[in-house]
Amino acid sequence: MVVSQPEVLIPNVPDLTKWAVIACDQFTGEPEYWENLTEFVGDAPSSLRFVLPEAWLEQRLASAPPQIAAEMERAQSEGWFDTHQGYVLVERMLPSGVRRLGLMADIDLDAYDYTDSGTAAIRATEKTVAERLPARVAVRQAGTLDVPHVLVLLDDPKSRVIESLYEKRESFDQLYDFDLNQNGGHLRGWLLPDDDGAITRQLESLTKDGLFAVVGDGNHSLAAAKLSGDSQALVELTNIHDEANYFEPIHRIVFDGGPELADELIAFLRGRVGRDGSQTDLYHDGETTAVPIPANPADAIADIQQFLDEYLVSRPDTEIDYIHGDDNLRNIADRARATGRDALGIFLPRIDKSGLFDYVVRRGVLPRKAFSIGHAEDKRYYLELAHRK
Repeated sequence: MVVSQPEVLIPNVPDLTKWAVIACDQFTGEPEYWENLTEFVGDAPSSLRFVLPEAWLEQRLASAPPQIAAEMERAQSEGWFDTHQGYVLVERMLPSGVRRLGLMADIDLDAYDYTDSGTAAIRATEKTVAERLPARVAVRQAGTLDVPHVLVLLDDPKSRVIESLYEKRESFDQLYDFDLNQNGGHLRGWLLPDDDGAITRQLESLTKDGLFAVVGDGNHSLAAAKLSGDSQALVELTNIHDEANYFEPIHRIVFDGGPELADELIAFLRGRVGRDGSQTDLYHDGETTAVPIPANPADAIADIQQFLDEYLVSRPDTEIDYIHGDDNLRNIADRARATGRDALGIFLPRIDKSGLFDYVVRRGVLPRKAFSIGHAEDKRYYLELAHRK
């Protein structure tokens, strides 16, 4: 089976608000977010002890894996978790007040492929950044627990599965109900045992053209699980047609690219577009400049990423980062400028989610970091865990 009911570990700690923290790949350019979170958590049991925020990746990679392994061992020996067999129905009230529904499930990693092969039942939506995988693998292999922030998208336009289960939520045992920290909203969850396999059959009936699901968030974590030799991974399934699953662009910021970078990018794009008027913005030295882009957002993102890849090859001192949120991009560029460092912010366009499954079937993966589901604060918080399998 591609999907199955999991054995989940639910923390029975005193304060779930301190336990659940946001995905480690968020706020990479804002270490103060993680500093504030660390201060808030204090000495309380927290999933923060089981992950390495990418904002601290370079400074802590050498020391983090053994520390994480020790924290996981301590948590299990001290009985921090209750074990349950079954799917977990998740209701996330986002900071905007919009509700997102999900279902915690095990997926078969033999059915998942993060390359552009185009034949797997579960596929990546974006190209994987290979250089990001060794660090993820090192952290994962150090511990015995699966700490997931992966969000996997189902194509269920008639809302036959997760939404139907949610309508019957009062008949299930509730596992948790609490506020998330750092403006994350609110989280509730219910246990759905599937001893007769009915939920599993409903989920697998959504498979079309050999494609069961695509990875919306957390592809690098899922790729690390596969590279670590795991056979299964715990993920949250969600319907791409859920109103809360709106797509946001992931912007680029280039540090120390040189004064010619903006002009060369503008010239490159002008040579590739027609006259339909589509455009995006560059942000440099506190000023915004409009630049032309192809009308198809996927093509625009591919063109910009191609230019940056080629530009960076010959400039090893130049760095690139991927930023969620318009204001975050401007703030990070402004802070860099205040320290005397050159920074070019590149705003990317938004992809239309309605054609995502068709695009993946026809053309394969999008360029890496092509989109994000919602804002940074909307990302999945670590709560449920599982033993690595």
